[in-house]
Amino acid sequence: MAALIEFVCITEHEQRADPAITLEQKAWAYCAAGGADGHKWARIDPTPVETLRSRSTNGHSHLSSEQSDESTLAHGPGR
Repeated sequence: MAALIEFVCITEHEQRADPAITLEQKAWAYCAAGGADGHKWARIDPTPVETLRSRSTNGHSHLSSEQSDESTLAHGPGR
């Protein structure tokens, strides 16, 4: 079974060669830019890592209900 990612980094890191996967609050976390530190994590619905990798350039995962407030996103859509 593939790892389910529960956090994504929303910090705008300088792009590195490979995405990074790490632990955050005892759950898997994914940084598409591959940043080593300075992450700002947003909780998402558990999502297979393969789905995030295929969306790393243009897609977004669904935020979980506890993090769905747009104010938690650095560049979320305005209403």
